[in-house]
Amino acid sequence: MSAAKTIRPKKNGSTARRLNQPSLLLVEADAAARRRMASLLNKMAADIFVAKAGTVATAIKRIDEYRPGTILLDLTLPDGNGLEVLRHAMALDERCMVIIMSDRATAATRLRCFEEGADFVFAKTAAFDRALDTARRASKRELTRAARRPSPQRVHSADLRLANKSGLHVLPAARLVRLAQRFRATIRISYNNRVADAKSIMDVIALGAECGAEITLTAEGHDAAKGIAAIRSLAVRHFHEEAEDDPPKAKAKAPVKAAEASPKR
Repeated sequence: MSAAKTIRPKKNGSTARRLNQPSLLLVEADAAARRRMASLLNKMAADIFVAKAGTVATAIKRIDEYRPGTILLDLTLPDGNGLEVLRHAMALDERCMVIIMSDRATAATRLRCFEEGADFVFAKTAAFDRALDTARRASKRELTRAARRPSPQRVHSADLRLANKSGLHVLPAARLVRLAQRFRATIRISYNNRVADAKSIMDVIALGAECGAEITLTAEGHDAAKGIAAIRSLAVRHFHEEAEDDPPKAKAKAPVKAAEASPKR
């Protein structure tokens, strides 16, 4: 019987680990601490694939790309709250185990994290080694893990900052509307004291949300969490505007033959 096939990383990074290999996403704002923690995890369990992120946006992209079975998550991130990462992970895979690290692991913080679906909450300074060891053990058990559901919520919300250059103008708005229409949940967008139906192109464009605007998504229904997660993924990818901005590659001109280049005498 042949050995298990290894999948090589694609250039777009969508597949970067072996089949059935446990995966862990490390989300830590401090770059030096992130490198140190990744190094320790690699030494503790070389067979675990470790992906890294330092912001909410990057963490969401990594979750979409790798679907990690375990997330070691810093709550304080430069572009938002780590709870957004937790919500995104739980919407995509209820078996994902999330281990929170917080500088302020108060009773209120712990309760909020557990309500959102976190499995463990550790104080960064006091329980750093325990958090790493828990992440390692969780990853080892990834393939046999049962789903763990967060507290049931019918209404879900998320705050997003529009980073694409054209905001919610025609094309980005159209992409958002088409995506929202795939879900049965009622989805609304709030901006500048106005509320739009996310399934109506005219409503969304009328908001006039430009680049840098902070919008609030609210979804209600049985697939509300998945709808929010999908729109969040679209937003962190700048509504796919980067691909459109790539200049077309100029066709290489055929070399001019010497006989053609030399003037006739």
